[in-house]
Amino acid sequence: MIWVKGIILGASLFAIGVFIFLVAFLRRSGPLFAPPGQAYAIDIRTIAVLTTQNVWFWIAGVACLAIGLAITATWGGKFSPVFWVLVALADVVPVAALGIFLVLVQKLHQVAGR
Repeated sequence: MIWVKGIILGASLFAIGVFIFLVAFLRRSGPLFAPPGQAYAIDIRTIAVLTTQNVWFWIAGVACLAIGLAITATWGGKFSPVFWVLVALADVVPVAALGIFLVLVQKLHQVAGR
């Protein structure tokens, strides 16, 4: 059971980290929170280059899983159910953002006729 909890904790750390990284990148690049009158566009390939095609993305994923496993394996006390509820609530925002992104990609494929 410790392995499952460690993987869940590591995946949560990774999801939150990726979400914060992407928001920070989009904020720095301009399209997020752009002033009125300015239009920006981000290509889907930009998101892919920042995530799945980046070796640091995968290294961070493995590191987060290792950290999650290390935390759960070395924790002396019992994890409270409230902790796991808070972890699940923290994952709502990254999961919702991923869902919106996937829906938009699917709509883009429909418009492109693929």
